[in-house]
Amino acid sequence: MPLKKLILLLLPLFLFAQTPFILTGVKKVYPMVEINTKKLDPALKETIFKRLTAITKALGINTKGYSPRPLVIQITTSSINDTLVYKTALIMGEEMKRIDDGEEVFAITYQMSDTIEPDDVKADVLESVDFLLDQFSDQYKEDNE
Repeated sequence: MPLKKLILLLLPLFLFAQTPFILTGVKKVYPMVEINTKKLDPALKETIFKRLTAITKALGINTKGYSPRPLVIQITTSSINDTLVYKTALIMGEEMKRIDDGEEVFAITYQMSDTIEPDDVKADVLESVDFLLDQFSDQYKEDNE
């Protein structure tokens, strides 16, 4: 396929969609918080979990009991040119069947991330989490109108 045609096909996706993922019909999730760094206070996990469940509740998404559809906030650190950065990600996944062979696989059905170089680690990480949750909330509302 010529590049010009490919660009014309993909352009509407980038103009109108917030992400390439679709959030229609998501009624139940299993909320989780994974902090994969020793650089953050472990008590922050509970604060982030409360924010995650508050957003899902406000959207009318059920979080009671187990769901095979996890909605996870993941926080990691890495170094870029001797600078410590934090990556926050909001990820949802679920079991899916491939169209071609019917094989069941686990697929990421929503993902958005943010990378920050914090001045105030706790405040900046929470701000990043709030940004991701706001983006998710906005898209969920738009997709489920």
